[in-house]
Amino acid sequence: MRTYEVIDAHVHTYKTPEIGRQALSGFHISGCCGTPEELTGILEEAGVTLAVQCNMTPARSMLEAALSGMPEEPSPAEKEALTRKISDRIRRRNRWTCETAGTHARLVPFISLDPIMGRDAMTDEMVQCIEQHGARGLKIHPGEGHFMPDDTSLHPVYEILERRGLPVISHGGLDLANPDPSFTRPEAFAPLLARFPRLTLVIAHLGRDFFEESVRLAKEFPNVFFDTSAVIPGNETGDPLEGLSSFTDREAVAFIRKIGVDRVLFGSDYPWFHPGWDLRRFLRLPFTEEEKAALLGANARRILGL
Repeated sequence: MRTYEVIDAHVHTYKTPEIGRQALSGFHISGCCGTPEELTGILEEAGVTLAVQCNMTPARSMLEAALSGMPEEPSPAEKEALTRKISDRIRRRNRWTCETAGTHARLVPFISLDPIMGRDAMTDEMVQCIEQHGARGLKIHPGEGHFMPDDTSLHPVYEILERRGLPVISHGGLDLANPDPSFTRPEAFAPLLARFPRLTLVIAHLGRDFFEESVRLAKEFPNVFFDTSAVIPGNETGDPLEGLSSFTDREAVAFIRKIGVDRVLFGSDYPWFHPGWDLRRFLRLPFTEEEKAALLGANARRILGL
């Protein structure tokens, strides 16, 4: 019988089923829609104590869509107004994420920022969300935003997080929606890790499709960690999710041990994947009980400061 805690270190939540299904863009393998109410029910049934909300606003995609819909080249003033509007959407999403965690005890709020907001606005938002709304960390998606992880406009934010001991979670590796991997392959994070050696960085998806780079990065930088979301998914029975698993069971164990069991966190990437199904698969992986305890909960407690 399982006696250790389970924490899902990577989920996304949405205000309504309709918004969640729109974000899924037809990816309905899990049968989930992404609402906090749905997620907390799944977590309770699966025996998962906490789930970290890695919510984000696709700012770059929104900006490009708005600009492409304009009949003429927008003026600088029009571009600035559009940027302010998108920045306000990021802020509203952040507030909702924090408020949701306030009403659902199993959910942990991480906010998102994008350089489109500007250096000062990002810094102010980070401090305000920590001090007034209970944010526990930052989620970034350099691939969606088309910025390098070490973008200088984010340096003041990283300094705040480093000083306060709060972590950053970033998309890592291949992103099917943004096929240029230059922003999120593991090696792209090396300058950030070197510049901020006391900053805790979690690269999601084990650096999908650039796995050997993840191993090299882990050997070089003690402040980098990884989560398993979307790369070791399970189906309803706990078998590997056919066509979407990056590893067989034994390959997953060997790879995680290669990175270091103490450097990896269990995550699902809900609602794209099902936390309960992924947990069933993870529980059957041929790890020792001590390794499972670390990967499924203890590492998240320690690394994310939960």
